[in-house]
Amino acid sequence: MINCYRYASDMPGASSRFAIVGDLPATITLNSVAPFVTQYGNPQMYIYDENGNVVSQVTASSVASDGASATFPLPSGLGQNGYTIAVANQTGGGGTQSASYNLLSVAGSQTIAGNPFGVAVGAQTDTYEYRETCDRGETSGSTYFTFPVVSLYSANQVTVDGVAISVGANPTAVAAYNARPVVQTQPDSCDENRDEYSGLTQAVVANSGTNTVSILDIVNDAVLSNVTVGNQPVALVVNSSGSTAYVANYKDKTVTVVNLATDTPGATVAVGGNPTSVALTSTGILWVGGVGFLTEINTATMGVTATEMVSGKTIVALGYSDSVGQLVATTVDGSGNVYADEINPATVTAGGTYTPLASNTVSSLGTHLDTQTEADVRSFTGTLASESMINTNQVGAPPLVVQDGWAVVTATPTGFTITDITGHEVLISENTPSPVTAIAVDANLNVVHLTMLDSNTLLTVPLPGTGTN
Repeated sequence: MINCYRYASDMPGASSRFAIVGDLPATITLNSVAPFVTQYGNPQMYIYDENGNVVSQVTASSVASDGASATFPLPSGLGQNGYTIAVANQTGGGGTQSASYNLLSVAGSQTIAGNPFGVAVGAQTDTYEYRETCDRGETSGSTYFTFPVVSLYSANQVTVDGVAISVGANPTAVAAYNARPVVQTQPDSCDENRDEYSGLTQAVVANSGTNTVSILDIVNDAVLSNVTVGNQPVALVVNSSGSTAYVANYKDKTVTVVNLATDTPGATVAVGGNPTSVALTSTGILWVGGVGFLTEINTATMGVTATEMVSGKTIVALGYSDSVGQLVATTVDGSGNVYADEINPATVTAGGTYTPLASNTVSSLGTHLDTQTEADVRSFTGTLASESMINTNQVGAPPLVVQDGWAVVTATPTGFTITDITGHEVLISENTPSPVTAIAVDANLNVVHLTMLDSNTLLTVPLPGTGTN
């Protein structure tokens, strides 16, 4: 079952489109395109999995007097998945007539000790050959799979699908990238097993406490090398070919180029202030945001082409949509209000005024319970609250453009939001157990991973399909 809407903003309202396994709401209230009617009984709700199979059918417990909405019991046993919901009015003779569609994402929650900070998605294809020389049998094929790569801030580790690798001190941002295939063979007296892993076979992590980045083999779960960069690296991005990383150094107010073919540092470029975030376009333009500034860098020359001062705001995260041609920034003002800013790159000029195409308020700072201190904390993360470290408003999570380039997932102090950058509106604003420090989405737009440092949590949020029939 695929919903009928091109954009999520076209969907009728819902009391929730997000829940966590084990903590599902008892009911869900849905609006409808066609009015709900009760002439032949209350409306029906059908829940479909990603394969179009009906996993639940329930009857509305109540219907609004004007027929605009209905409340349905929500099955408590729904597992981690992205679900499509269809609602229908009952008709005479036992039939139903479609009234509307909606979406529900049920996230899985995993506890990871060590303060998970950064997250990336590893994606590999295992092309295998199994030969039984004694029996003259042979099996071959390929399997595609994805897995989270998570940096653990206080444990000084990166976990690759749960396997820990020791890296430098206080690792923050991490990115997986395309590198050469990795071959594993396991011969014995009668069998010869060969696996060739291709795709995102390596990762790079910024170690903010040791001023290095670690290059990782995420097939064999090992450190390949450590490269010295600037003072307190906190954000990085890798180009599409996997040849170069660009690392933002918070205290140095610089960006360092790292050659991933030779694992060596390259040019260092000064930017407009303390950088917290980077984003890269397909044409090789590097955007750097931070405390009161936005800078544009041409990666062919590593020259700064424009810097705009961002008055009264800190850019704490950046993302870019090639399909829409927009830069998206998460910004925080001096009063702790959080915004999703949409920026037309063509309007950014040297010495110009930062003027977003649209700016949506997504949250205020608020407070959350730090599970380690059992105290309310008014910041994104307790670990980043020290003045000797990153600004207390630092998110650490880039806005991520998903669903064919129109929807943006970004962190807020108390959860995350999904914004439609074609309709310039916030679609969903959800709470999480503690603030989100990083977000990663797989290339096939199946899941979003969110790390929460203060509660030692990794959330895996399925993305329901939003294409057309």
